[in-house]
Amino acid sequence: MNTEAAFFDSCALHWDTIRNENPLILQQLIELADIHPGERILDVGSGTGVLLPYLHKKSLCQGKITAVDFSSCMLAKAKEKCKHFTEISFKCADIMKISLPLNFYNTIICLNFFPHLGTHKKKYIEKMYSALCSDGKLIIMHDISRAKVNNLHENCKTVCEDRLPPATYVAHMLETAQYHNIVTVDNDNMYFVMSKK
Repeated sequence: MNTEAAFFDSCALHWDTIRNENPLILQQLIELADIHPGERILDVGSGTGVLLPYLHKKSLCQGKITAVDFSSCMLAKAKEKCKHFTEISFKCADIMKISLPLNFYNTIICLNFFPHLGTHKKKYIEKMYSALCSDGKLIIMHDISRAKVNNLHENCKTVCEDRLPPATYVAHMLETAQYHNIVTVDNDNMYFVMSKK
């Protein structure tokens, strides 16, 4: 994923302009995520920190949020934007190559990241299972439709192979990995898959 990390490093400065967030959809996704005060949250593929203020608000400043991204430049933007949030820590790393605490996180969430795992999606799902506490949630979501995600990626040489599968397919992957209580939304506005350990 080094090529992609370099690609996102090069996009970091203008990313928030290139990829405008949709606050209404993001708020709907956060409500679906059912986050509670005091949770230990892992934000995977945090990018420029688009999701962090929403997570911070839902946890009522009582939880601990860890933002992980393999792009140092994207993460630097996130740090700058969220420097007043003391409950957030930042780690520049490839999520598939770092050690995570076992049975620790209440919620592991990724916004606009899952396709970039490429052929490692199954391994990612299994690894996150180990890091979740009992009844913890794994959430995969996008603030645009699956069709738009795949269309955007198709038109970019670096990420053209990074596809977002149908939510039903991801749900099957999650069931195979022993997750339960799976909720899916895969429509013209958003993509959301939530499951519990």
